[in-house]
Amino acid sequence: MVLACAILWTAAQPGVSRAAAASPQVDHGRIVGVVVDRTRPAHPVAHWPVTLEIVERGATAQRRTVTDGAGRFVFTSLAVGGIRVFVVRVQYAGVPYQSRVALTASVPARSVPISVYEPTHDRAVIRGAALFAVVETARGTLRVSVVERLENATDRTLAVTQADPLVFPIPSGAEAVEYIGGWHDPRIAGGAIADTISVLPGATQVAYAFGLAVRTPRLGITWALPYGAADVEILVTDPKVRVSSPGFHRAADVSAAGRRLARWSGGPVAPGADLTVGLDGVPVSRDVWPGVAAAVLGILLAAGLTFALVRRPRGAV
Repeated sequence: MVLACAILWTAAQPGVSRAAAASPQVDHGRIVGVVVDRTRPAHPVAHWPVTLEIVERGATAQRRTVTDGAGRFVFTSLAVGGIRVFVVRVQYAGVPYQSRVALTASVPARSVPISVYEPTHDRAVIRGAALFAVVETARGTLRVSVVERLENATDRTLAVTQADPLVFPIPSGAEAVEYIGGWHDPRIAGGAIADTISVLPGATQVAYAFGLAVRTPRLGITWALPYGAADVEILVTDPKVRVSSPGFHRAADVSAAGRRLARWSGGPVAPGADLTVGLDGVPVSRDVWPGVAAAVLGILLAAGLTFALVRRPRGAV
């Protein structure tokens, strides 16, 4: 998607000619780096395989090398010019690590250090740092866009398996779930988004969105938070909608994309607890035409059936 957008953007620029967009490629690019295990005591990872994936328009290719005794690696004779991305990948103790770079005529060489960590399967190393949601209102429906942030304060990577994935429960009634970013291989299972995303030391974020049908002006959105949330921030596009849940307070409004959003702050939420965000003043659909159309259709069907029975020839079964 990013590659396609870059191609379209380049082609659409009035100052970029077709000849410039298809400039000749020169094979003098170079990517160097070092693989270091940052779990204490930190040390270079010697004699370890490193893969370079070359992603370009309509094709991909791979190269492989091995780190030297000091954990260093190098890829040479790489094409410079055109539109392509170089992805350096390392698989360490069952956990994938990667870094993306681009080479240009002005910067034909890049240094790509890769930090890896010893794995752990102890879920206690992660804590929910924040849940951030934007609530957009429309007649009869809500769209909720969510970012959940996890923090790993250790020097080990939480390794996750397909048999025991991380789960991010979604509220009851959520529909049209969209995966926005930060995921590895997400899927819906048992009312939650399940994924095998590994949680590296530091912060890891995932983002998703869903819709909710609105039938009354008062609505509750409940998340189960297995990892908790130290902070909760709710932004509402409609200033008439209020967050009525205990523990929330109105904070300073924020502006984004030319719009002013009402901000409500709450938390913390303990790991394993539920978070309920109550909304008051939600717009409810007042479109009577669906009901009228259904009633008219019912009348027509009844009238048609009656007409058919009246006109039925004698002796017909």
